[in-house]
Amino acid sequence: MKPRAYGVALVGVAVCSCWPGSARDGINVLQVESNDIRAVTSEVRFLSVRDMVLDSGSVWVLDGAPPFLSRVAVGEGRSVQFGGEGRGPGELLNPWAIQPLSGPGGLGIHVWDLGTYRVSLFDTLGGLLRSESLSDKGMIRARADIRDVSYADPFRIRSEGNTTVVGHFPKRVDRTGDFAAGSLRRADHRLSPGPPLVRFSDHIEGGAPSQLEWVGVPLWDLCDGTVVLWSPSSARVVWMDLDGTEVGWVPVDGASVEIDLGDIEGYLRWMGRLELGPDHDAAGIDYARMARAARDRFADRHPGPTDIRCEAKGVAWLRLFETSVDPLGRGQTWLRVSEKEDSRRYRFPDGFIPMVFAGEGAYGVLEVAEGYQLLAWWNGEAVQSR
Repeated sequence: MKPRAYGVALVGVAVCSCWPGSARDGINVLQVESNDIRAVTSEVRFLSVRDMVLDSGSVWVLDGAPPFLSRVAVGEGRSVQFGGEGRGPGELLNPWAIQPLSGPGGLGIHVWDLGTYRVSLFDTLGGLLRSESLSDKGMIRARADIRDVSYADPFRIRSEGNTTVVGHFPKRVDRTGDFAAGSLRRADHRLSPGPPLVRFSDHIEGGAPSQLEWVGVPLWDLCDGTVVLWSPSSARVVWMDLDGTEVGWVPVDGASVEIDLGDIEGYLRWMGRLELGPDHDAAGIDYARMARAARDRFADRHPGPTDIRCEAKGVAWLRLFETSVDPLGRGQTWLRVSEKEDSRRYRFPDGFIPMVFAGEGAYGVLEVAEGYQLLAWWNGEAVQSR
């Protein structure tokens, strides 16, 4: 039984897959209210959630600070937390991705740690089962703060059974445009790469890495043995099997919105905060003037989606670009696309980030005023029954 939630206020029904103006104007968006989100438990708190997966009636959460790993039982709120900081057995330094390894009795969770360059397998109670070095050929190299300067995530790893899918990048990823040089590949748990399933350059306008910020790049996820891919060059959501063969697609139509100087100013102000700290305004930097001077370093138009999460085979959610809440463009409006149903847009309240869509709703991160995060649940059944 999932935590109780309440209905969603209907602002307008969206039957078009286009995104222009949706996030800013609130047109044709299903508005999710704050009281539609319920904390699964208030006893387990997080600093900066990096990954989340649903497995056998529990939600695994990977945090950016120790204890890094939490397993929370759905409906009961009971939890197990483990993963101290360090290089010793069962310890972690900089974990970035998790995936469950199911089996008789539920084996546990794989954790990929870029601080120790190891992948470790823990059982459901936190016991270390094994730990191995990552493959040199499949190691993901990116600037340490890539998630603070770009909406794109090179560290996504997905597994089903013995199959792991991961982005492979021959060079470092320092900016969003660097994704164009990469590919999506099947791999083993040590990330030893196989042949490419998708070459990202085939799905990006121009086909080559770009120095421009906010360029649209391919996004992907995996569930039910099927890869889902957002292709900016064709404006489609594409489903493919694990051999890279397309098995379905849905067009996402509409002209994108121009990037304005306000978007750029907000981005530069965020960069100033990262470089100078919270008192960066005291430096007297004229961000508006800097934005005008740097206009040619940014793409002309919004990239559209900035994340993709699959709900099930043939159903995916796209997070749309918007800078009013996040200066990097990770907006609060999500577009649900399906091979069999009309598309709809949902705007989630500020402070809630959905991470695992589970058919009737979504698990995600709820940021609270005290400065920490909670695992939370959104019940979408009321909307889907309309």
